[in-house]
Amino acid sequence: MGGNAVGASADTDFGNFLDQSITQAVGTLKESERVSMAAVAGKASAQDVVRSVLAAEMTVQSVVAIRDKMVQAYQEIMRIAV
Repeated sequence: MGGNAVGASADTDFGNFLDQSITQAVGTLKESERVSMAAVAGKASAQDVVRSVLAAEMTVQSVVAIRDKMVQAYQEIMRIAV
């Protein structure tokens, strides 16, 4: 019974980790958009735009890589014979 509590805790921790990671990724993308719009208005430097766009690009690449690994793990689990 104690193992189930640990498993539930691990599920919650992983869920919280994913939630926080997604929230952080969305924040990075919104910040990049904000800086880009500020540049259009003449209120941000080109360096700031490049920095924020590169951060957003890295974030998207990370999210896609994590998604790909999760899909791969799901497919692997589905191939297991019961």
